[in-house]
Amino acid sequence: MMAADTNLQAWLDTVPGTQPSVVIPYVQSRENGIVRYQLNATKQGLGGISTINQSGDVQLKANTPTALTRFSLSVGERDQCKIELVLFANGNPAGSYQFECPRAQ
Repeated sequence: MMAADTNLQAWLDTVPGTQPSVVIPYVQSRENGIVRYQLNATKQGLGGISTINQSGDVQLKANTPTALTRFSLSVGERDQCKIELVLFANGNPAGSYQFECPRAQ
């Protein structure tokens, strides 16, 4: 069973050569366990505001990166954008992360 204060690492990766960008959030833990996640991506630009909300449970294997989900995101040069990821272990908050959105290159 995973403790709520388990040291979790979270990061974003993108699939190279995709337009719009395909974003994949990953989580890694030192212990096996189940983590619930809530992801919220918000983009604000000239075209208005768009949001992506996803949540679910994933089984983590100790010291192994685990993809939570994948989603597409098109962020323009002048858009404001952020990705928030909240993790829960055993029903308790286990980590909160904020990321800059990947931008088209």
